[in-house]
Amino acid sequence: MTNEVTSYSSLLLIVLTATIVPLVVKKIKILAVPIVVGEIIAGIIIGKSGLNLIHGNISLDFLADFGFAFLMFLSGLEIDLKFLSIKKVNCQNQWYRTPLVLSSLLFLGTLMLGFCLVYVMGLFGVVSNKVIMTLILSTTSLGVVVPTLKEKKLLGTEYGQTILFSALVADFATMFLITLFVSWYSSNNSLHMLLISFIFFAFYIFYKIGHKIMKMKIIDELADGTSQIKVRIAFVLILAFISLAQILGVEMILGAFLAGVIVSSLNERGTSQIYNKLDAIGYGFFISIFFIRVGANFEVQTVLRNPKSIYLLPALLITAYLVKIVPSLIFKLNFSWRETLAGGALLSSRISLIIAASSIGVRLGLVSNEINGAVILLAIITCTISPLLFNHLFHAQTK
Repeated sequence: MTNEVTSYSSLLLIVLTATIVPLVVKKIKILAVPIVVGEIIAGIIIGKSGLNLIHGNISLDFLADFGFAFLMFLSGLEIDLKFLSIKKVNCQNQWYRTPLVLSSLLFLGTLMLGFCLVYVMGLFGVVSNKVIMTLILSTTSLGVVVPTLKEKKLLGTEYGQTILFSALVADFATMFLITLFVSWYSSNNSLHMLLISFIFFAFYIFYKIGHKIMKMKIIDELADGTSQIKVRIAFVLILAFISLAQILGVEMILGAFLAGVIVSSLNERGTSQIYNKLDAIGYGFFISIFFIRVGANFEVQTVLRNPKSIYLLPALLITAYLVKIVPSLIFKLNFSWRETLAGGALLSSRISLIIAASSIGVRLGLVSNEINGAVILLAIITCTISPLLFNHLFHAQTK
């Protein structure tokens, strides 16, 4: 009974904090701080590094883990497969200037430059595993990129689509590569790595079956009210892919992401209310628990007491911006210098996936607690600074 009371008390405190954070962040008009950053900071205040009011238990851990999975699900929900078939009329009929190609080249540049810089850091004993650190630094934040582009009404433009595709390619490719790396490192079994392809086969099957189901008249009839059949189908998909990922020994982030892509492909983005409903469920409850728990478990003292952290954070911060801004210079093929630099700055923002990738590294023993702490601070800093840099550069461009 005592543990049950403790569980509900901690959950109440987290939900109360999640409710207060947006109100406080909204009042801070000097800095456009993302809500998720506010949630992490609030978690630090009420967690181990602050008041120590949050006590871990299985129930909270489950809710936080599912919140993370739901965040990856919503990232997949941002992908519109129809964009892949649209020909870009402003690319002067040159295939290498299309948003998808530019985005892919940018990601390859990020990987190569990232590995080179991480290799140099490794020479000084800063990092132990170069591959996982390269993947950690290759991430970006859809949760920051999409709202920023929406605010500027750029999502429908060639420039906005190029930035969006760059974020999508970075997120999807990084998740896939992390999954491959974890499977190889954990089992060192090529057969186990081949099993990963089965989740993509399942993606194709669910995609085909889903299209037939969504054409049924009864689905639209039960879409609202007490039925909410589309929301229920979405939860079936996310849990099915998470379960399949666990069975195959694949990271759940890939399964949750693919489930989001399926739901996105089954619903019209302009007319379906499913997007707003799932956003409300995710950001209104589950995802906020994840980010507050990240802050609550973050031990600031561990970072500050270790001399290694003094130079580690600046080194990671410089590397994080270089691996995005330098490859993004390829945008100059289509856009002005200010637009190019603004895009690189925005893509340098990181929050959810970088924290997830770092957490996976900690679990595998490849990332130390000091580096993990520095990565969380890096996420907070880039998520705060990058949108401000983008707004400044793009605002100056439009004058």
